[in-house]
Amino acid sequence: MKTSFSSVRAYGIIFFVISVFVGCSKDNGIGDHDNAGGLASLSGTIYYDWATDGILRFNMPAGSGGAFIPNNSDLNSFDVSRDGQERLTVMNESTVGVYPIRFTISKMSDNAILENFVYHSPALNAYCKGYLSHDKSHILITSNDKEDGITIVKRNGEFVTRINDINGEPFDFNATRLWLPGNSLLLTHKNYIIRLNPPYTSGQLVKEMTYDDWGDLAVNPAGTQLLVRIGNHLHTMDMNGSEPVKITESNFKEAEGVFSPDGKHILVGSNYRQTGPFGYVWDLKIIPNDGKIYNVDPVAANSAGVIPVIWRDEKTEMAGGQVIWR
Repeated sequence: MKTSFSSVRAYGIIFFVISVFVGCSKDNGIGDHDNAGGLASLSGTIYYDWATDGILRFNMPAGSGGAFIPNNSDLNSFDVSRDGQERLTVMNESTVGVYPIRFTISKMSDNAILENFVYHSPALNAYCKGYLSHDKSHILITSNDKEDGITIVKRNGEFVTRINDINGEPFDFNATRLWLPGNSLLLTHKNYIIRLNPPYTSGQLVKEMTYDDWGDLAVNPAGTQLLVRIGNHLHTMDMNGSEPVKITESNFKEAEGVFSPDGKHILVGSNYRQTGPFGYVWDLKIIPNDGKIYNVDPVAANSAGVIPVIWRDEKTEMAGGQVIWR
């Protein structure tokens, strides 16, 4: 099935300026927890946003944690390349009447600036976010304003294309936009999951979601498996749109799932709960990606194989914002 797209209008304005942002990456505490030996099979680093602590990190298999990006209310989003070598930060630099958004790509090893530019959204939205493509050549820019659509630029800020709508219908406020290998995109629109391949002029239906409550879509690094919340629990399914398989259960809600870099494990947002009109928090737990159902309840005993993310104060770490695993 092919889904036609409206023409892409290149009316974004991109300015290039010279400025430097250097983030901080240092430990603020190291734990020696091995979570009953479960971390030995894990690798990579989990980066997660927590309250006034800023962006934190949890390194595996060491089980150590610390600061990654200090708390900054101007940080719209961050990303880390799939190889762990580069970091993207998106900063809100707006003042009265102007709405510049600073995109900076820097080296993880020494914070050296590799790319730096300012972006202006068509809707003058100061809260756009950005994400690196798998090969680090492009940046996907998202917005919660319908006028902005979906914008793709090269890593130096050079405009590539903008997708304004699908069949004349603007994107929903909570629509998901994800990179796939080969610079393809995976989108949610209405009740559909849609794949777009370059040059993004038509889309292929992956699956129609016939559920009253679903979301939190994620894709594994290989681009072959999907993770989605249906109701209160997480499910996996193949990219071919196969029947979803339930993988979590509890007396509460699971959401915000993330695949490990090798796709063999899944980071689960367990005990997902609301803290205010727009705020949510959740506990960080890891389960194998083997198609089995794991109980990740905050009170009842968890299934064997569930690994809580613990590195300080003997408590399971919580997140309240962006979470990635690289």
